[in-house]
Amino acid sequence: MSWSLSGKKNISQLHIINYKILRSYLIFVFTYHDIMLQKYFFARAVKTILFLLLFIPWLISCNKFDGDQTIPAYIHIENIKLEENPFIFEGTLSNKITDAWVYVDDILIGAFELPATFPVLQNGKHKISIYPGIKMNGMAGTRVQYEFYKSIIITDSNLVVGNTINLDTLHTQYKDLASDNKEIVFWEENFDDATIKFQKRINSDTTVIQTNLPNVFEGSHSGIVTIDSQHNFFEMETKGDNFVLPKGASPVFLEMNYKTNNSLYIGLLVYQPNQSYPSNQVSTIKLKPTTEWKKIYINFTPDISDYYSAGSFKVFFGAYKDEGIQTAEIYLDNIKLVHFKTSK
Repeated sequence: MSWSLSGKKNISQLHIINYKILRSYLIFVFTYHDIMLQKYFFARAVKTILFLLLFIPWLISCNKFDGDQTIPAYIHIENIKLEENPFIFEGTLSNKITDAWVYVDDILIGAFELPATFPVLQNGKHKISIYPGIKMNGMAGTRVQYEFYKSIIITDSNLVVGNTINLDTLHTQYKDLASDNKEIVFWEENFDDATIKFQKRINSDTTVIQTNLPNVFEGSHSGIVTIDSQHNFFEMETKGDNFVLPKGASPVFLEMNYKTNNSLYIGLLVYQPNQSYPSNQVSTIKLKPTTEWKKIYINFTPDISDYYSAGSFKVFFGAYKDEGIQTAEIYLDNIKLVHFKTSK
């Protein structure tokens, strides 16, 4: 009997303990559920806000258009080609213009991946402005207007409801001082000359050399770096005077063509004023292997702004042999540093 009463007491205590455990577990579950719901709705809210921020200018522009107009006119752009500017020496015309940023009467309609046909809620004569766009750092998520290319302005373009204006192939150039009041500074290595404008860094056991056809992107030569079991580390820097580059968010880009079966790092060596050795080495981007030649626009602007007190910079390339690669081959061509000239 005593055992039975004691057993009932223990069972009651066990129920209380189990109840407390269950209660704690349910509180945790519902709390976690609420948190996850909050995170879910927060994420949805963020996505909605981003969507609205992207399309509000377009919606506003529609509201500012011809009031009750509901049927749009259309514009078609096939592509945008880069052509030579006779007032400057820009080097290679290799480019990768992927987008058109379109304004009607200075109101942004949108950024369109080419080729594109898009609606415009306008009728009659209007000014159409097209700005060439690129994928900054080769990423589809960072599409921007390329500030070094001229815009294409079409004045008094006649938009007709339901009809399409076919602009077909448009042409742009690098900007120049005479017509754009902006002077561009170019530094380029295309590997066609006898002297290469890069030198091996102190710890590198290989460097870039010229290669011949068929492994040439453009011109008579390209550059090649070979990394194997005997030479497993590569690093080179620009030769000669350091670059004094503009700061304060003034754009600085490195354009280049490349093909590689190995990862490749590209960045800046930072020099403080009156110093002959770099104080910092900043890796801006890591390029992944590609079996085809690619064009890329590498944005150095944020890294330069981070070192506002720096006196000058050099560009460096570096690579270790990737795991599983017997012989790494890195092909380079048309390496071009581009920035606006600033007053000293």
